[in-house]
Amino acid sequence: MNKKSMIRSSRATGTTSFVFGTIAALILAGTAQAGWHDRADTVTIVNVKTTPRDDKTAILSFDLSWGRSFRHEINHDAVWVFFKAKPQGAAEWRHVRLIADKVLNPTGYTQGHGTPVEFIVPDGAEGFLGVFIRRAEFGQGTVNATNLTVLCDLTTKELQTTPPLICGTGLEMVYIPEGSFLLGLDAEDADAFFQYTDGSRAGAPYRVSDPGAIPTGTQKGKLWAAGTAAPLEDGGEIPAAYPKGYAAFYCMKTMIKVGHYSNFIATVPKAQSAKYTKPRDGFTPLENAPGGNYSYQIGGRKEHHRHEIGGLSWPSVTGFAGWAGLRPMTELEYEKLSRGPIDEGWETGNHKISHNSFWDIMDCNRWKSSCERIVTAGNAKGRNFKATHGNGTTDIPADWPQDDAIGAGTRGGYDFRNPSCRSAAAAPFVDASQKWRGVRNAPKEAAGQ
Repeated sequence: MNKKSMIRSSRATGTTSFVFGTIAALILAGTAQAGWHDRADTVTIVNVKTTPRDDKTAILSFDLSWGRSFRHEINHDAVWVFFKAKPQGAAEWRHVRLIADKVLNPTGYTQGHGTPVEFIVPDGAEGFLGVFIRRAEFGQGTVNATNLTVLCDLTTKELQTTPPLICGTGLEMVYIPEGSFLLGLDAEDADAFFQYTDGSRAGAPYRVSDPGAIPTGTQKGKLWAAGTAAPLEDGGEIPAAYPKGYAAFYCMKTMIKVGHYSNFIATVPKAQSAKYTKPRDGFTPLENAPGGNYSYQIGGRKEHHRHEIGGLSWPSVTGFAGWAGLRPMTELEYEKLSRGPIDEGWETGNHKISHNSFWDIMDCNRWKSSCERIVTAGNAKGRNFKATHGNGTTDIPADWPQDDAIGAGTRGGYDFRNPSCRSAAAAPFVDASQKWRGVRNAPKEAAGQ
């Protein structure tokens, strides 16, 4: 099978379950019909339990499965798995920090049976918040892996009760490898990026070829955008710390699902959850939630936990990103994940239908796809973004666009069929009805294909 056919053949639909509860976990299951607006989430996490290992660590075990999985010589998918815990009867949930002696397949990270998998635990100051779990070998289809074990910090009081309450969440992610790509392939668009030549729109697309700063301005060879909606700085630069898409990162395969968001609402402090369930978000738990029903009222409609959730404000998506240990994407990363490492002249597909990206990120290209909420390069606040990740809480890092959404914007989707269009790239929509997907920087150990 060639590379392109392998990428395209990895699509499938499936079912999902979310775990919320103790060792005898409550399973929140169901099915959904996949369509251009609603790809069914396929992650199932069950049989979650903790066992003390020594006086400082505990073993956290669980079964994991997901559909439409793939790994090949270009890229792979993975599930970002993280846990929240609290003692019986306690008021607040805490993020479970993992323990790992190395990034790839740390000691104590094992599986019992099923599809062979690998564990990738991001380390460093922003690490140990979760684990990427991917196929250990090339292949595609459904992954079923039982009795997976990871190590977590037992010194936190949340894991010292017997048994603690555990909430596990799994987000399907796609690996976008390091490498160069072109900005502004559709350079005829009035707001598109392009490489400055003589000021005409005949300028060539701009190639991002390394992780360093990108000079901007009306000088030959620099990155420029002629439109006024999201202007660049003449004689300035996009700093090296701003995520430009050259470095490898993981991106959510779909937008946030109702089940993901319900786990979020259920495990943040009640005083904070009110901020994320305001009428502007249209998200109201119904009867028996959390529990076997797990359906919600969204924008006047009763929705199943598998459906993608819209109507999310910018504070809601940044709160979710912080809680999940993710971050927002930038508009340069949007162009990389939308097109891939393609050269000028490669067509991404029929712009009258929605389709997956080159990397097999679902429904992110052109018509009928939801627009992507991004951090802009079109103002100083956006350019100050340094790719900081959330810390497992709703506290927003200082370099992110804050609740006023200054520094944020949107790219692609709906009527903005041209992936190069930047007319709303710096529009600070706070309460707009949006869907969202997040990203996380990929450890270098994830590069091995």
